[in-house]
Amino acid sequence: MSCEVLQFFEAAKTYPPQRTPLRQLWSHLRGSQRSEQAALVSGGYTALQPVSFAIERGQSVGIVGLNGAGKSTLLQLAAGTLTPSSGRVQSQGRIAALLELGSGFNPEATGYENIFLYASTLGASRAQTQAQLDAICAFSGLASEHLAMPVKTYSSGMQVRLAFAVATSVEPDILIVDEALSVGDGVFAKRSFDRVMQLRENGTALLLCSHALFHVDLFCQRTLWLDKGQVREFGATSVVLPHYQEFLDAQNQTTTNTAQPEGMALAQAKHPEQVRLLDAEVRLDGISGKELHGHSSTSCLQVDIHLQVSQAEPQPRAAVVISSDSGKIIGSTFSNPGAITSQHPNGHAHIRFSLAQLPLNKGRYRVGVYLLCAHARYVYEWVDPFAHINLSAQGSEQGPWLMPGSWQQQPPPTPLAPFAHHDR
Repeated sequence: MSCEVLQFFEAAKTYPPQRTPLRQLWSHLRGSQRSEQAALVSGGYTALQPVSFAIERGQSVGIVGLNGAGKSTLLQLAAGTLTPSSGRVQSQGRIAALLELGSGFNPEATGYENIFLYASTLGASRAQTQAQLDAICAFSGLASEHLAMPVKTYSSGMQVRLAFAVATSVEPDILIVDEALSVGDGVFAKRSFDRVMQLRENGTALLLCSHALFHVDLFCQRTLWLDKGQVREFGATSVVLPHYQEFLDAQNQTTTNTAQPEGMALAQAKHPEQVRLLDAEVRLDGISGKELHGHSSTSCLQVDIHLQVSQAEPQPRAAVVISSDSGKIIGSTFSNPGAITSQHPNGHAHIRFSLAQLPLNKGRYRVGVYLLCAHARYVYEWVDPFAHINLSAQGSEQGPWLMPGSWQQQPPPTPLAPFAHHDR
């Protein structure tokens, strides 16, 4: 018996060149499939070239690619909200998809009513949903007064919370997520992370699309890289992601968050229930700043990180990442487990990373700061780049880092026999 829960067989999607109301009516009268096939020869836009792959039960697959690569189209084909223009998509079991904001919700209905409505579209009976109602409401974190209000009054974060709570409560066989993990505060995002990990351990297949490559690296065993509607590479995440990162470097694009997190000041941190990155300072040879200058092999780098722990995460971990100017990671380091603690009433903590005699070659480098959970698997907040360091060096060594070690002259060996030459 096959354990494959989702299969693409040369599935492709092409849109007609125009979508005027009259043309749409004519397409419906003629048949949508026929219209899409006609679009292939009439200048239609092909969002996704024929693609074939399979996902097994319990397997997690990441989808990466630039904007316009066809990622959302592929996810909608997998969810069944789009039909392929050619080829076919075959799935087994219950599918829960978190795609567009508010999909599956009636904006005029209340949160409570939408819980039952959305769960029914996922195949859950009213009795099954009623049994899960308290757990769904608790997981969403929405107050009862909010759940009694129409969904159209919700913020985007509240809609994602409720949709995620319902979609993951039905224990789907396939979970499709499009960037939903990046929405919401750190507390809910961490809760969502743990729920997805639990579902995956229980055998749910995961199809995740994200521009945050660390999410793909953490969640996904295999990765599909799309480029201009075509499959560029599909294989183990440990193999595909480095190739994709090199592609991003060549495109001079980065996938990191360059915005400062909210509340980057100690005086503003008054909510100990949330883990937060409060402030940081990068020094090179004792000089602090955002654009620093020093010397290879002699300069000393110091990174001070001010953060806030929480009752749920009393011992988070900090990390420092050094990257090339284009964003390619050269090295990283994590604080030791249990190294961060706080006795401050607001949960403030301070930790420092020091690296003497910088083993980096001449060039310009980025320094990023990260705040993670105790297992260093989930990233709460990050700022990358937080600062840049510019290093000068004498010599002709190549590469971004200077190899440690030493050269020592040794006494010559005893005479060796000359190499034997063999005729071919």
